[in-house]
Amino acid sequence: MIDRIRRSLNKGLDQVRWVGTFLAERTKAETEIARLLFESTKIEGKIEDLHRDIGKRVAELNEKGEKSVMKDFIIRKALDDIKHLREASDDFKNQARELSRLPE
Repeated sequence: MIDRIRRSLNKGLDQVRWVGTFLAERTKAETEIARLLFESTKIEGKIEDLHRDIGKRVAELNEKGEKSVMKDFIIRKALDDIKHLREASDDFKNQARELSRLPE
């Protein structure tokens, strides 16, 4: 009788350990997902700032009478930066998506 109780108790403790380990791993993964999404949001803010800068530069060039704004170095650099930032943001989002999948 005591052996049966001991086995049941050990089995219960093993299950509690498994749940504790699972919750710890899942919490760690969720924290990492939140960090990745936060980084992605920061990058999106930088992209918005670059859009604003491009708009200001186009307005300045328009006031000066420039016709070909796409040849302007500042605008071309900002557009290139936007491209790289979008790629980085997508990478963060993809990493977060991969972490959010539960193991099968």
